[in-house]
Amino acid sequence: MTASDGRPRIYVLECRVCAQPSGAGRYFCASCGILNAAESNAAYAASPRARLAAFLLDYLIIWLTAGVGWLLWLAIVARRGQSPGKALLGLRVCDRTGRAASARLVWLREFGWDAAVGTVLFVVLLLLGAVARSVGDLLELWFWLTVLFWLVSFGDAARLLRDADRQSWHDRALGTLVVGGR
Repeated sequence: MTASDGRPRIYVLECRVCAQPSGAGRYFCASCGILNAAESNAAYAASPRARLAAFLLDYLIIWLTAGVGWLLWLAIVARRGQSPGKALLGLRVCDRTGRAASARLVWLREFGWDAAVGTVLFVVLLLLGAVARSVGDLLELWFWLTVLFWLVSFGDAARLLRDADRQSWHDRALGTLVVGGR
């Protein structure tokens, strides 16, 4: 059986760890936060605070290293299902069964969302730039589209605060979860 958004539903009446009702159709137990479908007891939902801290650490590392250090670090930790920020905090990206995400999926997760949003905004810039009367108008458009890009990125990160499974928009699109140990 699948949910209205096409995700397979997992019906677990009782959590195998805390023996509380875990919540129908959720990936994580509503009481203790363990990943219902995981084979081990080590896959707990990463806290929203840890997820947001990893997001901010990634952007801080990008800024401090002009992106180069972050890319090199990502090349090393992507095989473990991590970004540099997640590696610092002991978090990892996994699929819905608790298996670590492949390096390819981690690269897609890190760049796919930003590339999609950036491409849409770049096309908007080109379209609006065609009607710009001066370089100053074009630079002002660039500034406001950059602000919009950051707002969408932070909105994506903040989405996990309201989601029962702590998934952001790009997590839902790619079928990934972020877990940490306890």
